[in-house]
Amino acid sequence: YDYRHFWDDRDYELWAERRALRRAVSRLGPARWFIDCGGGFGRNAEHYRPLVDRFVLVDYSATNLTNAAELLADDVAAGRAVLVRCDVGALPFADRAFDAGMVVRVLHHLVDLDRALDEMSRVIAGRWLLDVPVKHHALGVLRGAARGGLSSVLDRHPVRTGSTDEAFWNFQLAAVRGTLHRAGWRTRVVASVNNLRRWDRRLPAAAVRVLRPVAYLVEAVGQWSGRGWWGPSQFVLAQRSGTALEPTGEPLPDGVPEVAHRMVCPACAGQLTWTATGAGCHACGRQYPKVGAHWDFTFDRA
Repeated sequence: YDYRHFWDDRDYELWAERRALRRAVSRLGPARWFIDCGGGFGRNAEHYRPLVDRFVLVDYSATNLTNAAELLADDVAAGRAVLVRCDVGALPFADRAFDAGMVVRVLHHLVDLDRALDEMSRVIAGRWLLDVPVKHHALGVLRGAARGGLSSVLDRHPVRTGSTDEAFWNFQLAAVRGTLHRAGWRTRVVASVNNLRRWDRRLPAAAVRVLRPVAYLVEAVGQWSGRGWWGPSQFVLAQRSGTALEPTGEPLPDGVPEVAHRMVCPACAGQLTWTATGAGCHACGRQYPKVGAHWDFTFDRA
């Protein structure tokens, strides 16, 4: 699956998200080390790249990472960007490896959200941005009331949508923030996004052209006024006191990225031995190869 094609004919969604990200990512401030969890083909790097010294893009899709290697070729070649294939619930990084991070358009894929939030927040020292897919957005509340299922829209339990083959999860915003608070994060909602969900995909093209300026104005106002209740995507900024890890270690072999000093085995947290073609764990013996431009830290390789 090529995620780049997901954005075909989704001009409004893309515009709305880019507008929100330009403002929200700037609140993260400068960072020496940044992680983009579930970063896909690197489409959001344009927002944090000017603010950070080095960044790691994590994704489970090898196709996405191959495309990211093309999009971010200069940064990868310079060692400024590192591409890592892994599960966001089992990250191959030490505690507090990164100053800051973000996770956008990922949480709706996660069955065990609490575990994934704990794991992602473990590797971030001070601040990160989360895109939370909520079930209690304005349209969801109206739909739930009309169908007699309002209680399931408003309670703390996730709701599953989509097909059997491709399920998506929507959450209660308070429940997600509660999980973050228990991990020591202070949170605030900074934007409501995609407030007029799919409007441009339900009208004739001529009507879309005429109404686009009005829709974009409504979206811009809604990103501020609809925080916490309107749009299906609520952007949350999480912060806590903390500084990133200052690793020490032997010089790395040629061809090994500097982030290796901040990495551990995702299976057992053991120490890794590195070469230009891969890494191996001292403790459990697992091997993690370099595949093309990315480092593969998954467990299910053939």
